[in-house]
Amino acid sequence: MADMTRKKPTSYDVAKLAGVHRSAVSRAFSDGGSISAETKEKVMKAAKTLEYRVNFFARGLQKQNSGLVGIVASRLDTPYRAKQVKLASHELIENGYTPILLTVDKSDDVSGRMSSLLNYNISGMIVTSDTPPAKIIEECIQYNIPVVLINRDPSITGTDRIQLNIEDAGQLAFDMLCKAGATKFGVLMPQTQTYTVQGRAKIFAQKCRDAGFPITIIETQGQSYAAGTDATQDVYEKLDDIDGIFCTTDLMAFGLLDGLRNQYNIAVPGQLKILGFDDVDQASWGAYNLSTINQDIQQSAIAAVDLMMKRLETPLKPLETRSILLTPIHRGTT
Repeated sequence: MADMTRKKPTSYDVAKLAGVHRSAVSRAFSDGGSISAETKEKVMKAAKTLEYRVNFFARGLQKQNSGLVGIVASRLDTPYRAKQVKLASHELIENGYTPILLTVDKSDDVSGRMSSLLNYNISGMIVTSDTPPAKIIEECIQYNIPVVLINRDPSITGTDRIQLNIEDAGQLAFDMLCKAGATKFGVLMPQTQTYTVQGRAKIFAQKCRDAGFPITIIETQGQSYAAGTDATQDVYEKLDDIDGIFCTTDLMAFGLLDGLRNQYNIAVPGQLKILGFDDVDQASWGAYNLSTINQDIQQSAIAAVDLMMKRLETPLKPLETRSILLTPIHRGTT
């Protein structure tokens, strides 16, 4: 059984066993440290023998760039957000950073979560959930901590951002349903105010009106699978007025599809064309085969990390906004 009281080996112990100066141990474990291959091999061999590990957290506290990056996210139970966080974390690790994930359950929590991250001398922050208060952004700027916002309200200034163009999203949804033959439109509109999800629903509705088509707005309590199933009866009762409906997330589309098929035996796309948004992995499954709009989640993760690193390199460069590529995905529901 392992000795639980054994002291952790120090860099001094490694240096002594390797027969080198203590500074050589530090250089061996530092990126770009000036050290010969022979000396580094001695240090690494001694470190392995002693089971020595560098305390990168403590080292980071002594430097401005700790290598720690906070990711603030909510709704990790949804496929889109879970994949977004996974890809952002992977991209950070690939570039030598260590992600710290803080989850947000309510919009009021985002300020507290971001504030707590500042206690860890972080190198940067990526925010995917709710819009942070201007005061927190100002504090990050004061401490030279880059903040990158993904799909947040553009009225917040002072940060680089990855932004979905909701105008393009609403237009593309309208165009896809039009080309599929729809002439009477509906949209599932979440009551909760969010810039991208509710925003693209509103733009879609406006595009329908601008083109002279009728639009039926069905409000939902959220943007989840349950919100889609809860809207089933409302949609069914309005089928005379709707032949094509835009569900502003794939999850809502899944819920509506299951509800209409199981409760009312509605043929999709024969009686109703259904379009989702996000193109989560489940959208391509045979049970759904959902027509949807893909927003390039991998591109946005790579871009977010790139913006953060460029801000670290050049703190005073002009703020930058990068757009997310949208791609129509035609499957079996339109």
